[in-house]
Amino acid sequence: MLKPFTTERLAICQFQIQDAPELARISDTPAVSQWMAFMEGGFPLEKAEALIANQNETKEYFFAVRLPDGTLIGAMGVIDHPDGTIEVGCWFGVDHQGKGFASEALRATLDQIAADPTLAPRHVFAETRPDNAASIWLLTKTGFYATGRPGPRPNRIEFALRQPTSYT
Repeated sequence: MLKPFTTERLAICQFQIQDAPELARISDTPAVSQWMAFMEGGFPLEKAEALIANQNETKEYFFAVRLPDGTLIGAMGVIDHPDGTIEVGCWFGVDHQGKGFASEALRATLDQIAADPTLAPRHVFAETRPDNAASIWLLTKTGFYATGRPGPRPNRIEFALRQPTSYT
């Protein structure tokens, strides 16, 4: 869906099956998995492999967020919904939270969407649990607003992206 891209501090490219062990390592901890609907019950290697292997079938694309030395620190998700909307989301390993990586990665992902003529006109949204203050702060900081509607998954609230189309 999106080609690999870089930011000032990050390299972002679509996950490949060989990335599954690293993805499980940073994700399979309650401090991370508790916030993600698809990680309920944890996120062991088998779930990481399935998530990566099924990207084209589900149209749920996941991108590795890495430091320049190659260390996997988080993941960006871009979901191509059948109704034409695009959902974005992210999660980061505990050791890399609170350092601005999520906002840098999300802004850059939004810029990539805005630069693609087939994606730019589409409505972009995100969702989070109503008690996830860090996610709500990240979304509002990067140009989203609470719509007052529930998100697609249970116990989630929806955020829509404001215009204009440049987020950096």
